[in-house]
Amino acid sequence: MNMSDEEQFYSVRSLSGDLRKLGLEPGATVIVHSSLKAIGRVVGGPVSVLLAIEQTLTESGTLLMPTFSEHLCDPSENKTYPEEAREFVRDNMPLFYPDLTPVDKWNGFLTEVFRKQENVVRSSHPHVSFAAWGKQASYITEDQPLNYALGPDSPLDKLYKLEGQILLLGAPKDSITALHLAEYSVEKLFDPGKKWLAKILEDGEERGVTYIDVDNNSDIFPALLDDYIGDGGKYSTGRFGSAESYLIPVGDLVDFGVEWLRKNRK
Repeated sequence: MNMSDEEQFYSVRSLSGDLRKLGLEPGATVIVHSSLKAIGRVVGGPVSVLLAIEQTLTESGTLLMPTFSEHLCDPSENKTYPEEAREFVRDNMPLFYPDLTPVDKWNGFLTEVFRKQENVVRSSHPHVSFAAWGKQASYITEDQPLNYALGPDSPLDKLYKLEGQILLLGAPKDSITALHLAEYSVEKLFDPGKKWLAKILEDGEERGVTYIDVDNNSDIFPALLDDYIGDGGKYSTGRFGSAESYLIPVGDLVDFGVEWLRKNRK
């Protein structure tokens, strides 16, 4: 009896098979963006999804996910705070703790489960950290810059240099974090740039700092990806569970994205 996607159940074994069909190989370095809802009914839930990815990569590979905590940004960035409450929120905002601070909800529940896994390490940026597992985990997450945090010497830059891949598992196209790396080659995004307030721990003391970054914006990433695919960019596509999924080389997409953003980003 054939079952619809809504009725189908998936397992570590079946999901691993889907990844192999997509072209994910042992030893690869990959950043994952996922939607558990799109993937469908998995026996074991997010744990089985992680096991499928990690068992496919093996210990010679590396798994990376964005573990952003922009809920720790200055309250002036969050329109849900009433103006009269912002000073109170600012004064009482906790520090970023790599082992404790949860990820933003829009990063997805799989990411929250992943960052708690044994042998996963997390970078130290107070707002845009990354978590990694596997052979290159320490290298990718160490020494993330405070300023221009997704640019040169960032985890994304190291992913690019390692000839990594993007694995999009039913997640929206604007979630492709690696495309932020392309923004750092678009000169107009540095002027005026944007200043952010954060709290950090320095020499055992809590203090507020201001850091600067380009004017990051992922709203046009779906159009960028569509043009990349339409122009014959390298990728493979298939199903991961019930989710429409893509495996894309980071280098090819980011290089395409630099020229595309120079023409299309306002």
